[in-house]
Amino acid sequence: MSGVGRVGGVDYGRRRIGLAVSDPLRITVRGLETVRYDGDAASAAQAVAASLRAEEVQEVVVGLPLHADGRESEMSAEARRFADLLAEALDRPLHLSDEGLTTWEAEERIKARGIPLREAKQSGALDQEAACALLRAWLREA
Repeated sequence: MSGVGRVGGVDYGRRRIGLAVSDPLRITVRGLETVRYDGDAASAAQAVAASLRAEEVQEVVVGLPLHADGRESEMSAEARRFADLLAEALDRPLHLSDEGLTTWEAEERIKARGIPLREAKQSGALDQEAACALLRAWLREA
């Protein structure tokens, strides 16, 4: 990691893909529009790549869902395949990072704003917040 330049965060999901981006100094993080996923991974990767290119990201972090004991799951394999497609489409350094408690953190932040979780899920706000949580965690570790 170079330490300067925007980083994109990607929270892969079977219905929606949450996106986030850091500022160039990697201090703050904000959500981007959620990408709807209809099962066509290549098209979804192209859409995510276009959003991240428009934000001029230098690197990308994709969440890797792991079991609590660190083992990978079927969803982990899907996220890896999506990350491979995204890496091809974007041609930027790409990192996989355990998404750990990002959904829990996202739900807590949404609730703190007074937004009903059902509404946040339907609107994609929860996916954006999960991508933000993933990116914040990765930036802290980097």
